Amino acid sequence: MSIKVNRKAYDWGDVDLRLPGLALEVQEISYDDEQEKELVYGKGNKPRGYGRGNYKPAGKISMLRDDYDDLVDYCKIQGVPLYEIEFPKIIVSYANSGERTRQDVLNRVSFSKFSHKAAQGDKSLKIDIDLMIAGVIERDGLAPV
Repeated sequence: MSIKVNRKAYDWGDVDLRLPGLALEVQEISYDDEQEKELVYGKGNKPRGYGRGNYKPAGKISMLRDDYDDLVDYCKIQGVPLYEIEFPKIIVSYANSGERTRQDVLNRVSFSKFSHKAAQGDKSLKIDIDLMIAGVIERDGLAPV
């Protein structure tokens, strides 16, 4: 992931998922959110404002197969189904050298879909995981309205 600020790109850092007794490395993370908005009309054909609907956050991570296997083993030991694990927060930190660290916080995250694939010639196996974010995504301390 490369985020550009003032023409300088942030480099990929680290994203770790932690549960008591388990630490997983993430190869890739992406997340987004949206606020539904719809134009409101009254007299005539010009909009007079807008209405707001639901806030919708979403995300996806990719991890190596061995980290996924560790997660499955952890769930077996804990007696918790894979889809029932919830992370109170996933924190994504990034900074340029000499500048302050910025953080995006994904709140109340669980897994909603696992995608497996392998192809001839692959040097590693990755698992893509869709995230269900039941809270909000805070960007550098700013939560959506």
